[in-house]
Amino acid sequence: MKSSSPALGEGKLPQAILSRLLRLTSRAPEILVPAEAGEDAAVVLGHERLVITADPITFTEENIGTYTVAVNCNDIVAMGGRPVYLTTTLLLPVGTTETRLRSIFKEIETAARNAGILWVGGHTEVTSAVNRIVVSAQAVGFLAKEPTTTAGARPGDLLVMTKWVGLEGTTLIARERPQEARRLLGNRAYRQVFRWLEAPGISIIAEGRILDGFPLSAAHDPTEGGVATGIHEIAARSGVGVTVDWQRLPLREETVLLCGHFGLDPLGLLSSGVFLFTLEAEQALKACRKLEALGIPASVLGTINSRRGKVLISKDGKLRDLPLYVQDEIIKVQRRQ
Repeated sequence: MKSSSPALGEGKLPQAILSRLLRLTSRAPEILVPAEAGEDAAVVLGHERLVITADPITFTEENIGTYTVAVNCNDIVAMGGRPVYLTTTLLLPVGTTETRLRSIFKEIETAARNAGILWVGGHTEVTSAVNRIVVSAQAVGFLAKEPTTTAGARPGDLLVMTKWVGLEGTTLIARERPQEARRLLGNRAYRQVFRWLEAPGISIIAEGRILDGFPLSAAHDPTEGGVATGIHEIAARSGVGVTVDWQRLPLREETVLLCGHFGLDPLGLLSSGVFLFTLEAEQALKACRKLEALGIPASVLGTINSRRGKVLISKDGKLRDLPLYVQDEIIKVQRRQ
């Protein structure tokens, strides 16, 4: 589709364009100095305990604002905090138009507003250093209690996850390889995969609110390397073993079909939107019931044990090592393009 605006020049954005775009960003009493053309930083109200995180979006340009907000907010929620402020660095390839940039600004601001986080500033420039749009974001959250890290899982706890395996990665495969995905899934299921970004979404903010008050021993939001790597990271940080029951893994047919076609393991596929946590057995079952009652799918995957470093999966009566994915499975799809 032909753009309605000319390409932006390489380097910093002209102040007139930046001023127009910044009208889309957050304004709130908590922001003492907002994002403005000519200002180098924002000034905001603080808190006694801060949770600070940063994540880039490099796998896709589509829905980049949604992914940017979700993956950064999720890190804060997994730590037990409330996301409050977001800053971004947008790097745009030569040839990017103001129209395209405006759509990204709108998407980030809409996603931020829906997540309850204030987008307070950052940096945007056109540069030959990138060949597609890259967004790197930093988020700050407030913490009103002790942090929930990946290091607190205890033998006897249950391992729980929300939503389903490979949620984020499945949407990316469908978008990156539309013809194959549509043929495999059919039109209806193909369209439904994109709705996963809206409901239940790739944010875990709802889970954080629902689980507030539950004594989670460990928590994590698995992103690159998928659910399998997230489980390994909890086990390594906590110094425990984990046994996962294959039958309990929530796998959607769309994910199975796409992963089978491209030779991927769903357990190693990008899984933003999933929340992994451990909890004493009775509390874990209670948490699952509450999540389900409020529309968030939740599954008990297995148990935490004292066999340090032994991360196993039980399938068809046999135990084997759960794979650890240093590189996300989505890369195999991108390399075949």
